[in-house]
Amino acid sequence: MKKLSSLLVLGALVMTACGGSNEVAANVDGTDVTVGDVEALVDKADDAVITKEEFASFLSFNIVLDIFTRKADADFGISFTDEEIAAEADEIVTAELAEGQTREDFLLTNEITELLLLQVAHQSLIERAILEEMQGGVTDPTQEELDAFYEEAALMVCGSHILVETEAEAEDVEARIEAGEEFADIAAEVSIDGSADSGGDLGCADPAQYVAEFSEAMAAAEVGVPTAPVQTEFGFHVILLREDELPTEEVAVTSLTSQAAQTASQDWFLEAAAGAEVEVNEKYGTWQSEPTPQVVPPAE
Repeated sequence: MKKLSSLLVLGALVMTACGGSNEVAANVDGTDVTVGDVEALVDKADDAVITKEEFASFLSFNIVLDIFTRKADADFGISFTDEEIAAEADEIVTAELAEGQTREDFLLTNEITELLLLQVAHQSLIERAILEEMQGGVTDPTQEELDAFYEEAALMVCGSHILVETEAEAEDVEARIEAGEEFADIAAEVSIDGSADSGGDLGCADPAQYVAEFSEAMAAAEVGVPTAPVQTEFGFHVILLREDELPTEEVAVTSLTSQAAQTASQDWFLEAAAGAEVEVNEKYGTWQSEPTPQVVPPAE
């Protein structure tokens, strides 16, 4: 829910009215959401259509924002001015724009309107403010929680990899490393997965989360020494482990309190959705508050 990109996965949408623009699509705590309200979120071509799944997704966003806006104000007095919302929208666009792309190009390419951008910005501000409220009420973790945190941290293995398609390419990577090139630089240049953007860094994780061949190679690897090529279903990997110390108590406390605040924040959002009175026109679907607040599109 936090950024515009999370909504763009809904697909490039263009639509024709599913009903009259003033037709009520849903009612939220006594306030109508019309078909026109949903249409206003999408930059549509006159002769285009929207699927029932797509309409339900945008109707869901409209309903959820309405619920959260009211509840945040009622519970904490949280509200935002038009100027604050516009400034947040500017920040989102700055983060999302491709090189050389204008704001208008971005909206047009994704077939969304300025109104949707502003609503995403509004929801982002609400989520951040609620998280801050929850952080203020979080207590320090217990010793038992700290012990469990350290036990989990001790299982973590930290490292990087370079993924290429062929064994010959992996052997070339080995040769370049042996010749003195930096692992991260090579990863950024040739690795074919998303970790290339961070120099091949995989962070720290339990090796059991990886496929068997990769996990076994990590377990056998020597810290600071790149492995020979490791073949998995994804290609050929060269893996480099690093020595990471266990988190300090300060880091552990910060991590646990942050997790607690995130959980409390998510609980607040779910409770807000569950407590709202939402009626959806059966023509457009049915409302569910759990496990994810959304409009479920009609079966037919």
